[in-house]
Amino acid sequence: MISPVNQPQNDDAVLGGQVTVPAGSVVLGGLDGLRRRFASDRVDQRIAALREGQTSTSVGLDFLIQGLQDSSLQVQKVAYLLLQERSELKAKKALDDYSPYVLFECLATLTGHAAGITAIAIATRHFIYRPDQEILISASRDGVVKVWDLQAGEELFSVNTWSIVFAISIDADEDSFTIRTKQQVVKSWSLRTEEVVTPSQKQPRSIASVTVNEGRHLISGSRKTIKIWDLHAAREVCLLQGHSSLVTAVAVSGDRPLLVSGSEDHTVKVWGVA
Repeated sequence: MISPVNQPQNDDAVLGGQVTVPAGSVVLGGLDGLRRRFASDRVDQRIAALREGQTSTSVGLDFLIQGLQDSSLQVQKVAYLLLQERSELKAKKALDDYSPYVLFECLATLTGHAAGITAIAIATRHFIYRPDQEILISASRDGVVKVWDLQAGEELFSVNTWSIVFAISIDADEDSFTIRTKQQVVKSWSLRTEEVVTPSQKQPRSIASVTVNEGRHLISGSRKTIKIWDLHAAREVCLLQGHSSLVTAVAVSGDRPLLVSGSEDHTVKVWGVA
């Protein structure tokens, strides 16, 4: 039987347990600790330093910017996503100078077309009727054009053009989209009423599988893949894989790093960083 004298009393401090520090680990704190962890050859330590440094205004920002040049894409991704939460001009410049395409992955696959994709277009957050909605429009070889809510990954409505569509443009100011067919017929629909309207002045260009983003990157369909080139450095940046057939259409968002592609496999894929 345990003597009451040896039992904890109301005013006693009780040690609830002890944690053994794993062999080889180092407990570091402060700025010096952050620097040592960020210089570690362990990816998890460098990521931990970025996350912890995020709470510091100037020091954390410097770590994040350095993280964009890290040898690990995992570290680059964490630094990139954390920098997007910063409002400093230095952070915005670092993001502008960085090419996020190496971090791109397939975020969604949209299905519903019964034939290969012939044209695609995307516009985000500038609509009058749908101010916070991201719209993607795709056309297939059977003449059907589908309008998608990009964030929800759902089809909003579709129209039949009875012809192959080779180009699509979206006019956010008018809440409409315009298509150009193989026979050079130009036609527009309202995104609000889903009805035919007077063709927009923004005429679609007949470039389906190649696009240029901000004069810096060339994006092209290449068999079953998407190749992204840095025009300034004259080199291939990365290769995106996921389609099971020929990539026939690509488009980029003008508002945020987002790429969409269409293929003869009847699908539309959305690419980005998440």
